[in-house]
Amino acid sequence: MSTPTTSRHVDYFASRPVPRSRPSAIGATVGTPGSPRTPLLNRSVSGQFASPGALNREPEEIVIYELHPRFISAGFAGEGRPRCVHRFGYQVGDGRRVGDYREFTNPQKSKQQRHQNDDRWSSPFELFRTDVRQLDFALVSDRLERAVRQIHSDHLQLVSTRPLKVVLVVPSLLPTPVVEVAMRVIFQHHAQPPAITLLTTPVLSCVSAGLRSALVVEVGWEETVVTGVGEHKAVAERRSIRGGKMLAREMAGLLGAASGNEGVSFAFAEDVTRRMAWCKTPSSINSHSTVNIPKPSGAGTSLDIPFTKLAEPAETTFFSPSTDDHDYPLPALVYLTILALPVDLRALCMSRIVLTGPNSGVPGLKTRLLADLSQLIEKRGWDVVENYGSASKPLPQRLLERKENVAPAAPHDAGGKPPVSERLQDDLSDRFSQQVLISTSKGKEEVVKGVVRGVETLGAWSGASLVTSLRVKGKVEVERDPFLSGGMASYGSILLN
Repeated sequence: MSTPTTSRHVDYFASRPVPRSRPSAIGATVGTPGSPRTPLLNRSVSGQFASPGALNREPEEIVIYELHPRFISAGFAGEGRPRCVHRFGYQVGDGRRVGDYREFTNPQKSKQQRHQNDDRWSSPFELFRTDVRQLDFALVSDRLERAVRQIHSDHLQLVSTRPLKVVLVVPSLLPTPVVEVAMRVIFQHHAQPPAITLLTTPVLSCVSAGLRSALVVEVGWEETVVTGVGEHKAVAERRSIRGGKMLAREMAGLLGAASGNEGVSFAFAEDVTRRMAWCKTPSSINSHSTVNIPKPSGAGTSLDIPFTKLAEPAETTFFSPSTDDHDYPLPALVYLTILALPVDLRALCMSRIVLTGPNSGVPGLKTRLLADLSQLIEKRGWDVVENYGSASKPLPQRLLERKENVAPAAPHDAGGKPPVSERLQDDLSDRFSQQVLISTSKGKEEVVKGVVRGVETLGAWSGASLVTSLRVKGKVEVERDPFLSGGMASYGSILLN
């Protein structure tokens, strides 16, 4: 008779079989079973994957910033366009302290609109102004620091902890205090770039157009700057206060008059300007259609504005006549800049007019500018004096520029050839030099000169990306340690052009 088996608790871990012991690592060889080891290679493996002596280095990352009074754009060198454009005043929390909810707790105050002639009308949407006498640099630094931090965390997404190289693209003749604030913010960022290269927008716009010499018309926010560039160097420059800010004010005045003098906010005026503003051209057809636009207050019926009236803001901003030296219309400003150029560079630049800038995309603006410029050149020629009054007009310019040892040309008959001074060739060259010039120019591509012509460009940021990817050194390169210790004073006067 079998005895019953008593049940007892069994330890699972104790009941497991003891694993087989492994040999000690001391004295074990590579071929010993049960002792896996990484094989030791006594030969070089560079010949299997690469050429001997080649270094497997990662491509160097260079961040490009483009600073503007209304936005800052950023991206990496070698790319066709920036990865992000941070517009000031449109992001939630931009320019507002933490916990400031007055916009939502007091809706009646938020509906009150400032008049467009008020100086504070567009201030929440601007990072800085050209007039820095009443500018709060601490506020500019905080807003720019927040924008740079948001750009790096949301868009650039940098993983490497290596110091990055930085290229800063700024408008020409930007106030030095603003440049110093921008560089201090970038230097104190966690990326800690060792140096910042400064580049200007006119030269970069010329580069992105594939040109070495051009006339760059930059329609900015507060002003329009016309720069004559010769061999990637600024030669002459003129500016006018006509820009995107004046265009937005004119559009706000048009909308306010159509709505019964109702207050127009800056955001609403700029939105209508981007969507509906246009410029009349010589080939424009008068249209009797109307455009339905909502009221600035957002309540009530909408506004029916004739389509032709939406061209009046651009007409008043860019082409209305003026006698002020700082308020020239765009055709006169371009003409005076071309007139200030040297004679040999003048023929090149007038055939390479580049229209760029954040406010240059108004439909019809480029066509109207080139047409008015051609009429102005045909009317005035290249004489510096516009009106001689009662005085007699002096000798033609071609006779004033003649060399002393060149004999005057004999008068020609009605059926003969005109003298050299009245031909299309240079008046300063004799017949033998003209023949040599014609013989040497055979087989070469003809260069367009002496005609008014526009050229398309990809913008300043694309030009900076191209220049930086080709390892071209900038004219001004600011190092981190000397700048943080002494500021801009340690570099003296920096000429951005």
